[in-house]
Formats: sequence, C-alpha cells, structure tokens
Amino acid sequence: MPSIIRRPLAGGAVALTALTALAIAGTAFAATPAVADETGPKNVIVLIGDGMGYNFVDLANAHTSGETYYQVTTGGDKKVIPAGSNADRPTEGFQSWDLAGMSTNWAEGPAYDPAESWTDFEWNKNDPTDSAAAGTAMATGVKTYNAGIGVDVDENVVENLSERANSLGKSTGVVTSVPFSHATPAAYSAHNVSRNDYHGIAAQQLSGEMDVVIGAGHPFYDDDNQPLAAPNYQYVGQAEWEAATNGASDYAFLETNEDFAALTEGDTPEQVFGVPQVGSTLQQGRTDSGARNDVPSLATLTEGALNVLDNNDSGMFLMVEGGAIDWTGHANQTDRALEETLDFNDAVDSVIDWVETESSWDETLVVVTADHETGYLSGPVEGQFTPMTVENHLDYATHSWNSTNHTNQLVPFFYKGAGAEQLTALADQRDPLRGHYLDNTEMAQWLLTSAWVEVAPPAPTVPTEPTATTVPTATTEPTATATTEPTATTEPTASTTASVTAAATAAPAPTSTSATGQGGDSLATTGADGAAPIAIGAGLLLAAGITVALVARRRAATERE
Repeated sequence: MPSIIRRPLAGGAVALTALTALAIAGTAFAATPAVADETGPKNVIVLIGDGMGYNFVDLANAHTSGETYYQVTTGGDKKVIPAGSNADRPTEGFQSWDLAGMSTNWAEGPAYDPAESWTDFEWNKNDPTDSAAAGTAMATGVKTYNAGIGVDVDENVVENLSERANSLGKSTGVVTSVPFSHATPAAYSAHNVSRNDYHGIAAQQLSGEMDVVIGAGHPFYDDDNQPLAAPNYQYVGQAEWEAATNGASDYAFLETNEDFAALTEGDTPEQVFGVPQVGSTLQQGRTDSGARNDVPSLATLTEGALNVLDNNDSGMFLMVEGGAIDWTGHANQTDRALEETLDFNDAVDSVIDWVETESSWDETLVVVTADHETGYLSGPVEGQFTPMTVENHLDYATHSWNSTNHTNQLVPFFYKGAGAEQLTALADQRDPLRGHYLDNTEMAQWLLTSAWVEVAPPAPTVPTEPTATTVPTATTEPTATATTEPTATTEPTASTTASVTAAATAAPAPTSTSATGQGGDSLATTGADGAAPIAIGAGLLLAAGITVALVARRRAATERE
C-alpha cells in the first residue's frame, strides 16, 4: 500500500492525503489568531552545517588563518578547561556574531548534561539524535523520535516554520548540498513518520507551497556528475519528477550550471525546483581520485534562492544546509570535511552579502548552527579531550576521529540581526566551557508563539450616539420656564473582540494493520473511529472526525541511508 503523506495547504493548514485514497469526515474552521507580543523579523535565514561541531569550524579556521578558537584540554586535575585562544574570536564574518551553544538531544535521548559531557568522553556517544529528529526540533519547536519528520512522538503533524511563514504571506525555501528530500530539508518542508520515505517527502515538497526547493538527488546522474545508464529514482518518485521536469507543475525546473548562474541575477520565476546534475551530493560523494564535480556551489544555489525569495515584500524564511559535512564525519574524511565546511562558509558569506546589500540587519535574522556533531572530531589523542593544534595552516590541524556516528556535544549557534536579543535571552542555561546555551527547540518556539504570530484585526467600534439638543426656553407672555428635554444617554462603545486560538484535542487510540512502504520500510496504517482534530498553521484548525490512513511503524534510520 502506498505510504501516507501530509501535504501542506495554503495558510499553513495540513491535510492528510494518501497517494491512493483518503476518507475525510467533518468540517474545517478558522480560529481567530492570537495577538503577537512583539514584531518579529521580516526575514529569517537559518544555515545548518549538518554535523558541524565546534571542531569542524576550527578545522576550517586552522586552514584559512592558522588559528583555532574553540579548543579544550584536560588539565592535570582531570578537569577539562579552555585551551588556546578561546577568549578571542574572529572580528569579521559569522564567527564575530553573538555566540551561544545549542543542545541537540532527541525526545528519548539523554538531555545534555555538562558534568557528564566533560568528565566522561564516552558519554557523548550515548544514544544521540539523528538529523530527522534534530531538524524537526529546530523547524517546529517539538522534539520527536529518531526518523520522524515534522511529527511529534505520537506521530501527530506539527507546524513548521515554513508553514508559519507561508501563512504570514512570506516566501519559503530550502537549499541543500545533499538530496532535497533528505532529513534536514524535509523537516522544514514536509511531514512523514519516516525520513526514508523520500518519495512521499518529495511529493509534499513539490505540492506547491514551498517557493524554492533546491538540492542534489538527480535521478539521471551519479556522484561523479556523469550520466547514468538508467535513472535512479531513489530520492523522488518518477511521476513527481516527470511532472516537475515536463512543465506539468507550477515550478520552473533548473538543472544546468547556466540555469543556476542565471537565477542569481535579474528576474526570476515565482517558484523554483532545482536539482544540479549530480547524484547524492554536490561534491562529497565523488570518487577519491576525481576532480571536483562541475556543478554549482552551495553558495551559488543560495544566491539563486535569495534572488527568488526576496521578490516578496512580506519577507521570507530560508533554510540552507551544508548537508555533506555530516557525511564526511560518518566517513571520517578529513580532506572532504574541510572542503565541505569551507563551501558552507562561502554560502554563509553569500547570505551576509545579501543582507548588507539587499536587506538590513534591522529586518533580517541570520543563524549559523548545526543540528548535531558527527564523527567526534577532536584533538590528536584518541578518547581524550585534547586540543587541535596548528603548525602550518596549509596542513590540517592535528586531530583524531572518535566515532562514525553523531554525538551529544553542544554545537555552536551564531546569530545576528533582528531578534538577536530574544535569542540571547533564550540561552539561559550555562556550560562551564561553552558558556550560555539554548535547546534546539527554543528558537522555533519563540517564532511560532511570539515573533511570528499573526495579529488579529480589532473589531470595529460602534459609533457613539449624538447627545440630544436642549429645547430652548419660551419667550412669549406669560413668561414660563420651559423644561429642557433630558440629555440622551450615550451609547456605550463596543469593546474590541478578543482573539481566540483554537486547540486540538487528542484522537482516540487507533487500531493498526501492517503494510509495506517505499524503500523497504515495513509500515502500518491506522484508522480512527472518532475525531482526529489537528491544530496547524497560524491558528487554522482541521477538526471533527478525520478518518485517515496513517503510517504507524517508525524506522530509525542511519544518517547515510
């Protein structure tokens, strides 16, 4: 049986749709949106170096300047302390911005514990998040299970920042150096119980609500930018691909270098689906002996996305992912880790240039962070907290890899622009080495509950009735004192109607039967006998008896699969 997908609707609402059939009973109604407590940023741009911990940032710093800034070392008393030039940071670029740490645990994983993290090197390897759960937390403010995309631990759909931006009239986009339907871009643009349902995720991404979807995953090319003998529809279904590439969708389809170069300047289509002519990654997956693929850089893809999204005077939300940084961590590839991190840095620079030439820091918030750390990149002594050091910045900093998986370490969270002071306030937990940190749900929660909540228009005021005119005193003989008419009572002014936010109620527990879904996942469908209301998007509510086929079985996937 085909998998169930959840397709975003206009205004941020979500309908649950099956690829084959859907039974819906009940009605949908709009609730009055809550009043925002503050004016939020017009534009929000989040750049995620997937897997990019502090030492990935310093691996690039060591190469470009011969300096490191975020190193730690174990002292003689076995306590871990800052090492090197941690007190000083670059004075230019994103590393000069405000900096906090960010915790990354998934719903059932161990919450970050500074004492455990800095006294037990192995603790950081204990049951870490995957990119689906981390991306969902960052995109929705809700923690979930590993492999969940845009759903909570009970598999209920939760609103993401792209949907909220859309409901506020803003443009939305995702850009990545790995497949566009992979976990992190999916978390900002889709809802699915399994990150491995690439076809279902891609179908949602191309349903029309996202304005820009750009990433690797071309079914007709391999990882060396060479044509395949037969197409590989791993990351997108054939029907969706053909519709998008044959002009049967609302998206302008781009794939050549010339296409993407042209997108960075001048007039643009309203919606863009772009897939460079490469398989799973722009560069990381190419063969070891191969030259760099002749495809656009992540910076070029980012510049093109910005040129599309900034056509909207209401603003934008954009997520840019350096997704292959994570893949180098899994593979412990130092050379490719440096290459991917430097490419990601270039994409950050392109965003900074856009803000300073086309927007301003007064109306745009930019965040540079990671969803988790991958590979446990550390100093030269394996299994210990030792600093990476630099002898010749043309060589690699001394280092070791201590895992092929993710870790629970804090990741850096750089931020600048509109709303920066609110983010500073959210970073109210303290780590002895990294300083203040926030949780990976807190930025999205702030935007969704305060900064990006639509203001309800006030109810009209009833006009006040005019006061009656006093009757004049009579002047004829005999003189008589005329009694004045009483003054009419003023009609009360109608009070402004209070806004109401609708809340969803929990559905009855469903029964389930198993089925097999795309990609070999063993999936289950569930049907509810009663109502299954869902609260979604800028105060819109779908309510009263939704009966739907729902994928039930979770599959915790590895990051590379």
